[in-house]
Amino acid sequence: MKKFMISLAVAAIAMFSTANAQETVNEVVVPTKKNSVATNGFGSNWFLGVNGGVNLYNGVVTNGESPFDHLSPALNVYVGKWHTPGFGWRVAYQGLNIQTFEEADHAMYMNFHFDAMFNLSNLFCGYNEKRIWNFIPYVGVGWAGREAMNHEDFDGFTGSITANYGIINTFRVSKHWAINLELAGTFLRNGFSGVSGTSGHDMMWSANLGLTYKFNKVGWDNSVDVPALNAMHAAALAELMSQLNDAQAENNKLKNAYKALKNDYDKLNAAYNDLKNRPSMVDVKESIFFAFGSSKIASKKEQLNIEAYAKAAAEAGVKLRVIGYTDTIGSEEYNKGLAEARANAVAEVLKAAGVEDVEVVAVGETDELSSKYLNRRAVVEIVK
Repeated sequence: MKKFMISLAVAAIAMFSTANAQETVNEVVVPTKKNSVATNGFGSNWFLGVNGGVNLYNGVVTNGESPFDHLSPALNVYVGKWHTPGFGWRVAYQGLNIQTFEEADHAMYMNFHFDAMFNLSNLFCGYNEKRIWNFIPYVGVGWAGREAMNHEDFDGFTGSITANYGIINTFRVSKHWAINLELAGTFLRNGFSGVSGTSGHDMMWSANLGLTYKFNKVGWDNSVDVPALNAMHAAALAELMSQLNDAQAENNKLKNAYKALKNDYDKLNAAYNDLKNRPSMVDVKESIFFAFGSSKIASKKEQLNIEAYAKAAAEAGVKLRVIGYTDTIGSEEYNKGLAEARANAVAEVLKAAGVEDVEVVAVGETDELSSKYLNRRAVVEIVK
């Protein structure tokens, strides 16, 4: 029994510890800065684009012609990378054909340039990966070459260092695809067309429409708000310490409860051992002795003995039987009546002490025990 009580207390402590350990773990949300992003690696946010459109060369105008009489097809191919949501670069090929005012036919034209790009939408309005329209000016430098023609004779290529600028308007289609509209201008050396003018430089205008494909990892993650994260960790640590303190307090309560249970167990064990050494009540009989010819309980001691027996029987919930006896002096009828009176006297005390079910039996005279005096009695026993 002692082992059972100790096991019960240990199980209670284990259940409490398990309940505390099985708290619902919520997903940790790391605080981030609203308009700040973390720089990605070199392999992130690359793009490739192809545009088609028209070139318009603005050199020395001859014969009173309109500049728009000399449009030529244009092709623009580029590859680049965004280092931040607001700044990126690209390497581009721009060209295909050029139609100058000095030549009747189109000539092959190419312009290789490196551009620095600035996404003003992200710089001024904050980064938004799902923004539909982005406004991106750029400036760059490069080298341009054109096919030099002298009527039917081929004179090779003529070249020029270029200064490039333009505006790119991108329209989001999906995470990786965008439509772009680009308006660009290129400064060329004076006389790039073959005829020198007075402006100091020639110009090439272009308008292009095309697609941009963004590959590898696309987009940026917001940068971590370190002060907010530290505050969150401090709050979580304080909460954990509070839970640990509560758990310690509860464990102390359980320890005290265990000590109380153990103390009660020791008392119960002592009582159990005491009862174990006592004779079973089933085998206990109580004899009450009477004076000669009397049915009155002889003494207060006999009264108390009957009441003690009655209390034990009432707690055990057993049925009692009272048997009245007499000696052999007197007639059989007289002895029978006296025996019944003695049994009833004891039964009344038992009922008054709380025993509800009492059976009365009158035997009358019986075999002598050691003397006639000992036969003048009533015996209380448990009905088995």
